[in-house]
Amino acid sequence: MPRNPIPPVILILTLLALAGAYLWYQRLVPRYAATREVAAQRSEVRLGLQVRHERGPIVEEDYEMSNTDGVSSSMFRAANRGGVQITIQERPRKSLEEGTNVAFFFQEAVADGIWDLPSRPPRGDTSTRYEIHIYQLTGNAHGSRRFAFTDPQYWKTTGGHQFQIKLDKKKPLPDLLQLKSTVLVEPRYQKLVEDFRAFGPPAFRAKVAAARVRLGARS
Repeated sequence: MPRNPIPPVILILTLLALAGAYLWYQRLVPRYAATREVAAQRSEVRLGLQVRHERGPIVEEDYEMSNTDGVSSSMFRAANRGGVQITIQERPRKSLEEGTNVAFFFQEAVADGIWDLPSRPPRGDTSTRYEIHIYQLTGNAHGSRRFAFTDPQYWKTTGGHQFQIKLDKKKPLPDLLQLKSTVLVEPRYQKLVEDFRAFGPPAFRAKVAAARVRLGARS
């Protein structure tokens, strides 16, 4: 028997720490692999969110991110109704550096539907309009798209209605005409807006928040 046996509490805490480290490693490896996949090849990725306000002190806000041949850069620009404009440019950094980078943000945006979501008609609070665009160049292949919508919270919680009309000549009146309605709730519009607004290291996000307050926003 050892003279100084390890107390059970310390043993349990050690096992929990090892399990936590393993789970963290399992999450980190796919993220790092995705970053290397985009950053290592000759490529260009550009993503942007434009927000236009019909009311309030701020007229427009623009979030722009790009990754060119493994170098990430990001920018925020906003203007108020008094004509004051503020631009915040994050220093370019290699995408393989630790911390937030556009290569990983691109993978996150793709997972959240940036290539899939269509434009939506004005619904909910229509005083603010959002437009998202993406461009990708990889080798000789390239593609781009943009889509617009209002009130992402509306699409997340309420959604619109899609109607399907079916004529069945085999059924007698009044069953000849069938109308079906499907509610289209789509939370990914809200998720993409949150992705853009949460992007960047803490210092960059702090500068963006300070700029919005300076332009008249409450927070």
